[in-house]
Amino acid sequence: MNTDVKMICRSGGKLRLSLALAVAIAAMGTLAIASSSYAAETNRAESDAVVAEAEKLVEQAGQANPVDTKLIHQAMDKLHTALKIDPRNDSAYVDLGFCYGVLRDADTAIDMYRTATDLNPSGPNFIELADIYMRVGDPQDALLAANAGIVKDPTNARLYNAKGLALNDLQRFDEAEDAWEKALRLDPNLKVAQANIDALNGGSSGRGSISKHPAQAPASNPLQ
Repeated sequence: MNTDVKMICRSGGKLRLSLALAVAIAAMGTLAIASSSYAAETNRAESDAVVAEAEKLVEQAGQANPVDTKLIHQAMDKLHTALKIDPRNDSAYVDLGFCYGVLRDADTAIDMYRTATDLNPSGPNFIELADIYMRVGDPQDALLAANAGIVKDPTNARLYNAKGLALNDLQRFDEAEDAWEKALRLDPNLKVAQANIDALNGGSSGRGSISKHPAQAPASNPLQ
């Protein structure tokens, strides 16, 4: 009887030890995940700060006439530094896409914008991708980008405006108007969509004035 009791006690001790180890391992795993998450957030914040510095250089470059490409290259160096800190910083890729566009490297610009959407398939990123396709004269891929963005962000009025721009260039005018009308239903204050509808329907400006930003003078295309 005593032997049986001792065996039970030993078994119980082993069970308690196993449970304690399991709890400890689980706690260590939770701590590791929390530490990793904290490190990722810290890296992103540091990376974002470097991106902000790069964007200031890009802004300064744009104030020169012609654009100061030396400052653009400096901005690109900072953006690459930001990606070393956080390789998943989609904002850095978006800004790199813009910089390569300024330098007339269309293929690399597109690659940068596509990488941004791969990392973060957000509405704003797909708008940027659609825009670069439009600027290089590829409305078909611009339409694909706009539609992909709408799947991810179906209430983003600017995506429907981008869709309308692509459809307009594809000479699918009725569908373009539908897209702009949808944009206005989502955001009645999106004046660019109304201006594009007016231009499409033979307003005072005519179709040639269809643009993303009707309140501004048409910007020169750095990729053409």
